Amino acid sequence: MQTYCDFDGTIAKIDVTDAVLERFAAPEWRDVEAAWEAGDITARQCMSAQIALIQAPLDEIDSFLDTVEIDPGFRSFVGWCAENAIPLSVVSDGVDRFIHRVLSNHGLGHLKIIANRLCIEEAPAGFQYRLEAPFSQSACLAQSGVCKCSVVTSGTTRIYVGDGRSDYCVSPQADLLFAKHKLATYCTLNAIPFVPYTTFSDVRAEMAARLTDPGVAIAAE
Repeated sequence: MQTYCDFDGTIAKIDVTDAVLERFAAPEWRDVEAAWEAGDITARQCMSAQIALIQAPLDEIDSFLDTVEIDPGFRSFVGWCAENAIPLSVVSDGVDRFIHRVLSNHGLGHLKIIANRLCIEEAPAGFQYRLEAPFSQSACLAQSGVCKCSVVTSGTTRIYVGDGRSDYCVSPQADLLFAKHKLATYCTLNAIPFVPYTTFSDVRAEMAARLTDPGVAIAAE
């Protein structure tokens, strides 16, 4: 059994990458976003172009990241998974540096993070941000920086918790899917079984019930 959790809007209460871009990137990041939404560029191309538009030093970004709140039930959910020997990974099409900073602030810096990699390079202005995508796949239907389908592999009971567009392609692969917001709407429209949730306290309660009650299967029906 393996649990995978999206980050932006799932663990974090907000989309952290969008919030960083809103505060620290040149206004053109919105034009890039519009091009992606129109289907003119891929999700990976969108993220790479947007990250390159960030114009703030890292300490200012870190100060903002230190204010980000996470789901109030996530820490106890992590502890419950550890107690029950259920591996947990954070799988995000966001930025690894941002995710690690936020999780570390909440005592969760030990979690495995699979995400796009932030690189900082010297430039005439003193610094420049660049995004690498070590978890991308050329055959990925979503064309994201992180191919979640290749991360959430077969061979074990796969539990997935998500909320948005980057979770669409992987949602049919989960044996037990927890969904809210855009992901829940997508699953409803495409007849993909899921369990609705509001916080990780709901996820924990549902998983605990399925593990302890022999009459309830862990896999989604």
